[in-house]
Amino acid sequence: MKGTYRRSIVVAAVALVAVAAFLVSGHAGRALAEEGGLGEKIAGTYLAVLVDGAQILQISQDGNLSFIFSIQFSNSGVLGESFSDTLGSWKKTGQREITAGTVNLSFHNGTLFFGVAATTYVIKFDQKFQTGTLTCQGRIFPPGVDPFHPEAIPIANSEFTCPRIEFHRIPIAGKIHE
Repeated sequence: MKGTYRRSIVVAAVALVAVAAFLVSGHAGRALAEEGGLGEKIAGTYLAVLVDGAQILQISQDGNLSFIFSIQFSNSGVLGESFSDTLGSWKKTGQREITAGTVNLSFHNGTLFFGVAATTYVIKFDQKFQTGTLTCQGRIFPPGVDPFHPEAIPIANSEFTCPRIEFHRIPIAGKIHE
């Protein structure tokens, strides 16, 4: 009986080590993001050209994404403040849809830390995964406040949404139409 108990403990310990190695290796995030192969289909760089600027969206197969906005270092952000690059993680929420949680740092006059903006993006892709249509909503939280804490209170009047924005995949090797 003692031998069986010891073997069970050894098997459980080996299983725990294997699970920990899987989580630490990053394969767990990839497995979640690749659910249904979506990560492989949407991974890439996308561009949105707007009347007053442009936006670049980078989606990784492993569940991460980032945005660069042409207005981010001007006083054109929420509450007239500037902000840093936007970083976050995505998960599959539909057959051709992902939802991402992101953060960026907000600055008053481009230099004084103003707070952390937390934004939720929903991106729906076309049949060929060449175009993504994005919507968002978010809020800015003051310094010292974790925006993901259940009792976090945002800065007054800092709620924002973005209109539907269409991103187009950048061709591999930057092929430009002639």
